[in-house]
Amino acid sequence: MRALRLLCLIWLAAACDLAPQPPQPTLAALPSPPVLSFTATARPTRMPLPPTWTPSYSASATPAPRTHSLLSAEAIRVEANIAKIENRRRVNFSLWLTPREQLVQSATLHYTFPQSGKTEQRRVPLPPQKLGETFKSPLSLSFSIDQMPLHEDRIVYQWLIEAQDGSLLQTAPQTFKVTEAIAEERRDDLPIIPAEAHFWSDFPNQAILSVRLKPEAPIRQAKVYYTQNTGLVLFSFPVRHVPQKRPGEEIQISFVFNDELAPQIPWQRLEWWFVLTDQNGKQWRTQPQFNEYSDTRFHQWQRTEGDRAVIFTYERSAADIAFIKRGTDHALERLERFFGYRLLYKPHIVFYNQPRHFKAWAPPNLADRFIGLASAVWGGVVVTFHSSLEYTVYSVIQHELTHLFQYQAMRDDDAPLWWIEGTASYFEERSAQDYMARARNFVRRNGMPDLQRTNRHLVARDVSVTYFVGAAIVDYVIQTYGLQAFQRLHIALARHTPFDQALQQVIGKTRRQLSQEFAAWLMR
Repeated sequence: MRALRLLCLIWLAAACDLAPQPPQPTLAALPSPPVLSFTATARPTRMPLPPTWTPSYSASATPAPRTHSLLSAEAIRVEANIAKIENRRRVNFSLWLTPREQLVQSATLHYTFPQSGKTEQRRVPLPPQKLGETFKSPLSLSFSIDQMPLHEDRIVYQWLIEAQDGSLLQTAPQTFKVTEAIAEERRDDLPIIPAEAHFWSDFPNQAILSVRLKPEAPIRQAKVYYTQNTGLVLFSFPVRHVPQKRPGEEIQISFVFNDELAPQIPWQRLEWWFVLTDQNGKQWRTQPQFNEYSDTRFHQWQRTEGDRAVIFTYERSAADIAFIKRGTDHALERLERFFGYRLLYKPHIVFYNQPRHFKAWAPPNLADRFIGLASAVWGGVVVTFHSSLEYTVYSVIQHELTHLFQYQAMRDDDAPLWWIEGTASYFEERSAQDYMARARNFVRRNGMPDLQRTNRHLVARDVSVTYFVGAAIVDYVIQTYGLQAFQRLHIALARHTPFDQALQQVIGKTRRQLSQEFAAWLMR
């Protein structure tokens, strides 16, 4: 499960390198002009798109099949075709089938790594099968993520199913990316049971999720599944009370979502459904529902749908909202180009007009120290207005959105804090701070900090290291080794390669060597 820690990552009470100064946000700007501008002459390149791929039948694997007729999609029906990361170290492919008119004689998974061109195909064992019944277990193939070619993050795959009469069913080619992977089991293979769904919001106390249905047989067990960001992190809990069904009776199954289960984030999106097991052992799922955990206590919120995000504001003019929308969409498009992958979901951006409004919501241990926070668990950003609208949009929101990209691909302990916060500070476009000058000043006064430290717990001295020195190191890596090195480092982290090992793979340096090189570059 990825990134369960709440990220609260813009520090207000920064300790300065010089004499004591009034508290100010430690948010740093990209150098001017930017190291990687978005002009035609210096536009960052995208990761290459997977080529159009037709599976080849290599003699090194399964012999090339004879010419076959194509099988009707209803003769053997595909119920679910799932690829995911399993136990952080394996890629797993699963195909659920229902043989309706013919039994399956063989199944082969064909896959290729598009950057290297390496292609594989493997025959998959068949489970017991019966006409008209969905497989009790899926066709399944998994392999270690270490078997992927170095720096590869994509697999293009396709299933080939042969029926008993020799006809073939081919699934459409699909692309799996480790940087855009869901690791959780949603039970999408189960059939849908008709149900009437209800969602009741009483923010911040609770939300009640319930379904009313008439099952054919009594329900023996029920579990609720919910995700706050379209599946990146999935939670499931057993339902304590399942009503007993009498003939023809409708039953209601409910679950309470509250602060004992997760932080109560305003306007987060909940996707939820129930998985039910009846007394005969048959399993069903209800249709997934999408609801927003609405906070209507103090403000008249306005919901604005952008191209890449959903924005929640109150008491803002149409011009302000349009500015926030443009800046947020710009930030997400920019981060997609730098990281080389997209978010799996549309993040929700909650914009408070004043720090006191933000503090009225924020947990007490966070309200006085931060002006923005983000989490990959609930897939969104909560910020308060600071300094100016331009600064809030192009520094605070951009900083927090960077964290969403990071924690889609890795866990919060996969990289040191100076890399995590330094990257987010590097991507701020309107910061009031010059991170390069602040980093240079810090190193001149204190010497190069020990990058072996993870500095998970911020103290005053660590702030300059975490935000300013960290941003300068990210700048150095991109300038010296290129944008591709930055992207490959995050691919390695998405493959759960330890940070030091990832550095060695991507730039051929240890953390100590990187520190020495960076210090010489910074002070030149």
